[in-house]
Amino acid sequence: MGIKPQTLERIKEGSLSKIIEATGGGLKKVGYEFVTSCPWHDDTNPSLTISDRKGFCFCHVCREGGDAIDYIQKKKGLTWREACELAAGILGVQIETDDANPEEVARQRELRKKNIQKLNLENKQYVHNLHYDSKTESIRQILKDRGITKESATEFELGFAPTGFFSDRITIPIYNHLNQLVGWTGRACRDQPGKYKNTADSDIFHKKQLVFNEYRAVNAAKEAGGLIFVEGHLDVVTMWQHGIRNVVAMQGTAAPDPLVLQRLSRNIKNFILCYDGDAGGRKAVEQFLSVAQGLALKGEVNINVATLPPGQDPDEILRSGSDLYQYIAGAPSWLDWVIDEWVEHMDINDTSMVINVEQKLKALINSLRSKALRAHYIGRAAQVLSSTEKEAEKLSKGWETTGFEPLTESVWVPRSPHEARFAVERRMVRIFVHCPERREELLPMFEKVTSPAVKWLCQRLIELESFCSTDLTPHSVMAIVATAEPHYMSQLRTLIRPNVIIDDRPGVLKHLHDTLMSDSLSFESIF
Repeated sequence: MGIKPQTLERIKEGSLSKIIEATGGGLKKVGYEFVTSCPWHDDTNPSLTISDRKGFCFCHVCREGGDAIDYIQKKKGLTWREACELAAGILGVQIETDDANPEEVARQRELRKKNIQKLNLENKQYVHNLHYDSKTESIRQILKDRGITKESATEFELGFAPTGFFSDRITIPIYNHLNQLVGWTGRACRDQPGKYKNTADSDIFHKKQLVFNEYRAVNAAKEAGGLIFVEGHLDVVTMWQHGIRNVVAMQGTAAPDPLVLQRLSRNIKNFILCYDGDAGGRKAVEQFLSVAQGLALKGEVNINVATLPPGQDPDEILRSGSDLYQYIAGAPSWLDWVIDEWVEHMDINDTSMVINVEQKLKALINSLRSKALRAHYIGRAAQVLSSTEKEAEKLSKGWETTGFEPLTESVWVPRSPHEARFAVERRMVRIFVHCPERREELLPMFEKVTSPAVKWLCQRLIELESFCSTDLTPHSVMAIVATAEPHYMSQLRTLIRPNVIIDDRPGVLKHLHDTLMSDSLSFESIF
């Protein structure tokens, strides 16, 4: 089975530097990029530049380069498929497959390139329609009335579609994080169903994984120290026009894809939410936090929430001549925003309501990793939940915290066939290492192992059995595992020093034999 294009996209969106480091490459940070030795030639002076932002590496000596899969293939001498599986394992990406073979996937990749080229030609026509067609004078006036200059419209390649899918709409081209045109958002000019209309999801346009203006904004965000999120695409254009270049908009109002936040947080740790001052804006903040607050609680990102005047958006504030920066600079922490939101809708005289809010706040605040922050927010929550200082002091002192409590109950998720197979292979090797009397029975199962890490260890175990006169012991195997690549070692070390009881009862061995010797659950059939 072939690997789905969506899986390949997620691999390529992952951290290339992480993959190179996990496969033995020594990295040196240079600005926002890294350098290491080039695998394409005999490189004594590191000349391979790695860009996580672009997901690409390039050698300035031999002029070779490529993405994560290209690098692994050359570095490890693996097939394309093996390189994909190794990269996915390092990044924690779940591999999804279809019936396409690697050649078909390569053909689809070429087709993707051609489709992007076609989109660029179509975009040029939209831009021409807006700027040079006499019939679009009224559309140009709409943008002018909104305060958007010709220079800004040119910079963002705003256009107009008189017919077709975006008929009678201003077209706003959407580029992915690699600066590739993948589609458009059509903005209604008159009374039309739906203010915004997006390109339909496809193999190149994944709405939840796209961030408008990301490619432009990332460098500006590094310089400014944070990335500003707004709701509207034209808000982005207006703010850029006013010198606020570190601004982006999600592609839609739904919660962002976790991979998007992981991608952004690799280089930017401060996020400022500057959504509209209405119910829709508050809902957008809640949806963003539903995904991002886990990172914030662990201290991996900082999130602040700017509260705009009721009914106003960033564009309106700027056009009115007001100072938008005062709202951004004074934006409180997301947790302060959450506390204020919950308390605003709480009746202090309603005991059940107060108890409910108190329980939610305890669950949230107790999950903070920083003890200092927990102490601060316990005091703050006690103040807003109490009607007197004495009550606040009592509540604060009586606040029980164990730290890192889950925000929601854990939900049992059955193992995938891939995970089930991996668990069986690990269990077989664990028994082999710690129960010498079972090795002869287990040895034939080695041929059926397909997990790259476990297969590597099985080969080493066979070598030890063949060339060592002394008995195989966990200590000697630990020495072997210590030489493995980091991502292999992390998967294998618990087999050598297990944290579970070694169960080698006949029923367990029969289960291992039936599972591993059957072809119905092999990695090949899964992938």
